[in-house]
Amino acid sequence: MRDVELDMHRSLDELGKFSVTIKVDTERDIPSDEICALLEKMMISVTKACFDNGADMIGHVKSCAHNAGCDDKICSANLTSFKTGVRTNDMMCGTNFNGGYVMLHVIVHGLWDPQVMKISLTEIEKLMSSYDLEYRMMRNSFDAGKCMRE
Repeated sequence: MRDVELDMHRSLDELGKFSVTIKVDTERDIPSDEICALLEKMMISVTKACFDNGADMIGHVKSCAHNAGCDDKICSANLTSFKTGVRTNDMMCGTNFNGGYVMLHVIVHGLWDPQVMKISLTEIEKLMSSYDLEYRMMRNSFDAGKCMRE
């Protein structure tokens, strides 16, 4: 039955989707421009990895970061085309990032939801390791039951 559900879902929109919120723990203050750069690298690496694994079009990839307890000072970013690149909006107003939340939403054409999830989580792990940042997953679209499961 599960295969039929996946086939029906796939035939309707042919879009692979994944969404995740992670809690980033850090003992150091990170300037907002570095957090915006981290979002950009995350979005590019996830999207390129999706293309390397069969995606053929970007639907929309977006992300944001904000300090814990400070929802109004955020850095947001979105990617709809490699030609235009990532567009970031640093609204942290000079506030350093010292631990908080990062959200990533990925929609690409040509992959299944579970593939997008696996690719995204792998790329996030690589990136966070390169920045020497500890994190834990708070919520993802599979937890919320909003995506089809493999």
